[in-house]
Amino acid sequence: MALLIPFVLAAYVLLYAFAFTIPPLPPISNFLSVGHAQQAQKPLQDTLDAWLEREERIALDKLLANVAPGGRNVKDAAPGSVIASPSREHPNYFYQWVRDAAITTSTLVDLYAEDASSSLSSQLSAILNDYSNLQSALQHTNNPSGTFGDLSGLGEPKFEADGSPFVGSWGRPQRDGPALRAITLMAYLRAYNTSHPSLWASDSGEDWFKPLYDPSLPAHSIIKADLEYVSHFWNQSSFDLWEEVDGFHFFTAIVQLRAMREGADLALAFEDGGAADWYSQQAQRLERFVHGFWDERKGHLVETLFSSRTGLDCGLLLGSLHGYPSASSHTPVYAPYSDELLVSLLALVQDQRTRFPINAAPSSEEDDNAMEGVGLGRYPEDVYDGYGTDKRGGNPWFLCTASAAQVLYITAEHLVTTSNLTISSTGLPFYEALMSSSSLEPQSDTTYGPSDAVFHSVIERLKSAGDEFMEVIKTHTDAEGSLSEQFDRVTGYERGAKDLTWSYGAFLQAVRARKRIL
Repeated sequence: MALLIPFVLAAYVLLYAFAFTIPPLPPISNFLSVGHAQQAQKPLQDTLDAWLEREERIALDKLLANVAPGGRNVKDAAPGSVIASPSREHPNYFYQWVRDAAITTSTLVDLYAEDASSSLSSQLSAILNDYSNLQSALQHTNNPSGTFGDLSGLGEPKFEADGSPFVGSWGRPQRDGPALRAITLMAYLRAYNTSHPSLWASDSGEDWFKPLYDPSLPAHSIIKADLEYVSHFWNQSSFDLWEEVDGFHFFTAIVQLRAMREGADLALAFEDGGAADWYSQQAQRLERFVHGFWDERKGHLVETLFSSRTGLDCGLLLGSLHGYPSASSHTPVYAPYSDELLVSLLALVQDQRTRFPINAAPSSEEDDNAMEGVGLGRYPEDVYDGYGTDKRGGNPWFLCTASAAQVLYITAEHLVTTSNLTISSTGLPFYEALMSSSSLEPQSDTTYGPSDAVFHSVIERLKSAGDEFMEVIKTHTDAEGSLSEQFDRVTGYERGAKDLTWSYGAFLQAVRARKRIL
């Protein structure tokens, strides 16, 4: 397929030779080995701000190392591939998951959109073009989930790094991938149009957008195909984002809702009226469906309906973040700052605080319910330890810990933007836990504004609590700035797939959210 945007692409080598050159790292004076993980001692004198500034550059470099072409870890991968990790054994993550790749690429779209005229954005656009082209090929690749003819093949969760189908046994189908891919590419369309508005109109004589969305050729339009898949398959069960449980899941449903809402808007922009009406209808149905994930008896959202698990899950945080449009006329459902999401985060934190030995226990009973930064794993019943199953339980994950920080930063940003804090009976437990160390006591059914001390104290505490989660990441990151999949529940050393691409993306998104409120 021809490149989507008709301009000369910057040489990929410049991406690493110039844009992402990282200052020399401090010498690594000592290495400690625990199990399969080898961890370096790092300087302890870094403040959080100094470390975040340094780690942000490292994380972007290491993320791009897992993206082809140009990435130093993916020289044999198809152009446009985003591998989950360079690890090829124990465990083998050298695949491209549709979900993970879309989420990672979404981070790159956000960086591109911040300044579309910069040299960085020019280089990122080349990556985004290759990603888009490869997604079209993957959509049309027959695989164990099905074919493109009836769209069933779009539910395939992962492919080989060279773009060929993965034919082994797996938890399939997974229906979040098409929604996330559509969201990512729609964001790219909007970002590109911001700096090239004349190319948006279909009568401009340009057809750069047609491989992404062309009402007349839906079989050759990447976004259109994904939106059609979501609109026709959202009401069928699938495996969750952890690839373990077949059912109906919060994460899947809420990103599908966002895809349908934004898809309807896009269809209208391209005068695809029939599709816009259909996507809007499905969005309305999905919105009613998503509300069913609130469990009044438990007092928090649940990740999977009708499950024997508690329902507490990092997928709730991830779903809220990736289902939350940063700029949209649609009313968010379970936004990161919603009472339901915040009390779910609190419940997960309270569980994980005592589940993992590295999360120091509170010093007094009064602190048992405090909202504080800890290492967060996927869900309480998890037994995957990064290499296999462990009956003692799983471990904290970097991406889950970073997502908690991002939720808190976004909540602070929302309060600053709206100048309004309304505490309902539902959200009161979160705000009481957040302010447990303060003499100020938030009250239920009360609205606070900029003239109230509680309002400002809550915002400051949201920032500091977010920083506590980032401090946890800082503590367990090695001296080279590498982020694996997990860190050990007892020793704190990194384990599981090394240089997990999603870990870097989640960290970068948390840093971006933090910058917006500083």
